[in-house]
Amino acid sequence: VDYKGIAANPAQLNALIKSIANAPKWKENEEKAFLINAYNIFVIKGIIDHYPTEGPLKIDGFFDKQTFTLRGSKITLNTLEKETLAKQFPDARLHFALVCAAIGCPKLAPFAFSGESLETQLENQTRAVINDPTFIRLEGPNATISQIFNWYAADFGGKNQVIAFIQKYLLKKVKLNPKYSFYEYDWSLNKM
Repeated sequence: VDYKGIAANPAQLNALIKSIANAPKWKENEEKAFLINAYNIFVIKGIIDHYPTEGPLKIDGFFDKQTFTLRGSKITLNTLEKETLAKQFPDARLHFALVCAAIGCPKLAPFAFSGESLETQLENQTRAVINDPTFIRLEGPNATISQIFNWYAADFGGKNQVIAFIQKYLLKKVKLNPKYSFYEYDWSLNKM
């Protein structure tokens, strides 16, 4: 993300923040897409408000204390992700659409999610992340994977289903070993 460029000219970001604060409630996929986009925009705003920074964990309470206005109510990133999105729309693919401003996160999609294209967008984003060699590191049939699969194992069907989930989206034709390891999560800022 070009935080430096956004910080130098925040007008578009501020307009998005204002529209999220006053947005109507949407139905089904439109609401899910709206909340994904709101989360990602709030993350960018949180970084810009403290820019320059080395990463989100260098900002006190970035995920659980800092608040943003969603439809007139204050909300934290953790509440938006874990209480609102995950409960209303349980979907493991959200972990590849929501970006936490760290290098260890999936790369931010180069588009806004939309209700009418959401299923295709989530599938494509999940496939892109799973096939990113910095996210899933393969040595033959052995995989070293992101801590996201550890922290949210239940969302992927449990620790025994993680490899099956990855295998579903993996383009490389290799049967993965059911045993896997995790690499250290990099909380450094995902800046350009």
